[in-house]
Amino acid sequence: MTSTAVIVLNYKRPQNIGRIATAAREGLPDAPIFILDQGEPDPLAARGDIAWSEVWLRRAEVNRGAGARVPIASRLPFDFYVAIDDDVFLTPGQIARLAELVRAEPDRAHGIWGQRLELDQGEIRYRDSLNRVDAAVSILNEVYAFSRGQAQAALQLSARLGFSSWQDVKVGNDIVLSCAAPKPPLCHDLGPLEHCPTSVEPGIAVWQTAGFSEQRADIVRRLLAIQAIAVFAPMVVTNRF
Repeated sequence: MTSTAVIVLNYKRPQNIGRIATAAREGLPDAPIFILDQGEPDPLAARGDIAWSEVWLRRAEVNRGAGARVPIASRLPFDFYVAIDDDVFLTPGQIARLAELVRAEPDRAHGIWGQRLELDQGEIRYRDSLNRVDAAVSILNEVYAFSRGQAQAALQLSARLGFSSWQDVKVGNDIVLSCAAPKPPLCHDLGPLEHCPTSVEPGIAVWQTAGFSEQRADIVRRLLAIQAIAVFAPMVVTNRF
């Protein structure tokens, strides 16, 4: 029998963790929920809007960013994981469906938002913010349903890319995780999506920090060099809202 766990990381959005954990508990009643608190300055444990008896909490000594979920998933004794960023609110049904999808097709990651590299007239172009579509993508963002084996493979892939440690991958952790499977990840249309208003707020949203795009572009170049990231032909995609 396979087992599934949920991983949620807190950084600068402690007000969202209770809602995310509650939805995960309702969607996956039997799944352990692991919360890693990397926020500052106040510990997440001081909040009263989280059902602490229903989750496992760990306070990180050092903030290692969103990529901290990958070593955790590689070490814990569960077959599959659903990892949810702290600025996106999925319904219990959406969370349950992602767990079903990864169990049914475990040789790739599954999610609800992604990026796609496309070869168009001899140039590779990015198609960003793909959502409300059912399609293979190059990279998943925001929500990730994946196997323990894929987490372990991501750590190995980072070494192949020349990183001395997983921590050096930094803001490209989702890229490497997405590419650490035999098949490209799948983006699924699971219905309307809700984001926290801070998902675009400078000073809180990591993608708004200096050097973010440049660091990610470097990782994509390394993956292209070893043919470890999916590149697609142009596809007509209509986003639904």
